Amino acid sequence: MEQASYILGHSQAEILRLINQVAIVRPTTERLLHSAGLRRGMRVLDLGCGAGDVSILAAEMVGKSGSVVGIDRNAQVLAVAKERAHRGAFAHVSFRQP
Repeated sequence: MEQASYILGHSQAEILRLINQVAIVRPTTERLLHSAGLRRGMRVLDLGCGAGDVSILAAEMVGKSGSVVGIDRNAQVLAVAKERAHRGAFAHVSFRQP
């Protein structure tokens, strides 16, 4: 089975565009995660995590007693996510390829 590719690609410019876009909708995403019942100590799986924005937000919400695993097919975008989590000292977040 052939995998569909992301039509806009994974250039550095596209990754930065997505990061900026996610920053704009962060309050809405945060309300959604709260409404879904996300709280301290939970374990979260973020499928199609991209540059890790939602994974990192979830990590803030679950705290160090919880954990988050972000999954994405693209190694380049996962490298960005890993670096961002490391810079933010989110040791309870990991990123993997399927």
